[in-house]
Amino acid sequence: GPRLQTFTENVFGSRQLKKQYRMEYWNSTLGSGFILMGILKDSGSPELLCVIITVLYMLALTSNGLLLLVITVDSRLHVPMYFLLGQLSLMDLLFTSVVTPKALMDFLRSENTISFAGCALQMFLALMLGGAEDLLLAFMAYDRYVAICHPLNYMVFMRPRVCWLMVATAWILASLSAIVYTMYTMQYPFCKARNIRHLLCEIPPLLKLACADTSRYELLVYVTG
Repeated sequence: GPRLQTFTENVFGSRQLKKQYRMEYWNSTLGSGFILMGILKDSGSPELLCVIITVLYMLALTSNGLLLLVITVDSRLHVPMYFLLGQLSLMDLLFTSVVTPKALMDFLRSENTISFAGCALQMFLALMLGGAEDLLLAFMAYDRYVAICHPLNYMVFMRPRVCWLMVATAWILASLSAIVYTMYTMQYPFCKARNIRHLLCEIPPLLKLACADTSRYELLVYVTG
């Protein structure tokens, strides 16, 4: 009778919702990836902003590239301070190249999609380079401390082996931290809208798309950061 028909419709509707949920989960997690909303299309003059970002990116590449070239070529600059400064320029050059070209190409092609694997890779590279810069800045502060407070023993404390150890430590620790954060973030089920309201794949905007409680993890990210 009517009750049986209502029960059947409810069961059938429930199954349809579950099927639709599984399809949305599958599509947003493994299939079509995400959509980076960025900042260009929402601005008043996207073309002008695109030109400004392009000019700034070219200036960043030129300045960091020239600094690396001068430090490498000029033997008088083969000292710990400039060695560390050259590594910082390299990290800056790579970090801007992880984000800017992708954003500009998306705007020019009117296609803001990024695959699941591409999003994970971009997150890993951004976290690694950002973390490496932070650690390197701490080592550069130590270098200046030794130069000011222990000038007579400077070349003992900052011998080439120590400098290379500092740089290697910055890269390795940042890489390990980045891969842990990336793997843990990307294991969440993303079953909501695929729009990432940001210029790149980062942890906070990506966690807003997860259909799970991420409050503790987000707090942990900020505290450790």
